[in-house]
Amino acid sequence: MKKRFENQNRMLESFGHEFLVACPTCKAQAKVYSLGEYSPYQTGIIRRFSCLHCGLSKEYVPKRNHYNQSIVSYSDTWVDGSINIGGAYDWFFGYPLYLQTSCCGNILWAYNFEHLLYIKRYVEAELRGNYPYYLSMESRFPLWMKSAKNRAAVLKAIDKLEGKARE
Repeated sequence: MKKRFENQNRMLESFGHEFLVACPTCKAQAKVYSLGEYSPYQTGIIRRFSCLHCGLSKEYVPKRNHYNQSIVSYSDTWVDGSINIGGAYDWFFGYPLYLQTSCCGNILWAYNFEHLLYIKRYVEAELRGNYPYYLSMESRFPLWMKSAKNRAAVLKAIDKLEGKARE
């Protein structure tokens, strides 16, 4: 029986409650998390970086625009002074994600273990639901990740990241 994936139409923002990042000081696994609502659009919420390996800790409160809204950028590259959604870094500090690896000539990345498992369920499925919501992760996955010919390579990279997350 073929594995099936039903579109849950989850947006990338739904995985933004925690980011596993590489500590800028010691390169060990560290976390970025929210001290309150984790929505990137909420203003005045403190975001914290913590490394349990070297003890480095930082806090960040996102800037606001004239309308008292968080400044959000949806770009692959870091834009200083805004919340940056969509690249291989955390939204607030810009630290590189701990869960990233080279795969099929591209970078496969995940914000946290839950995000990685969601990607895995999608990739390993031979049958996928039709008509995903246009802002959902399913509709935004790159073609190289969706391709059946790359399935084995992508799953191998995901297994590697699972092992790294459990360290």
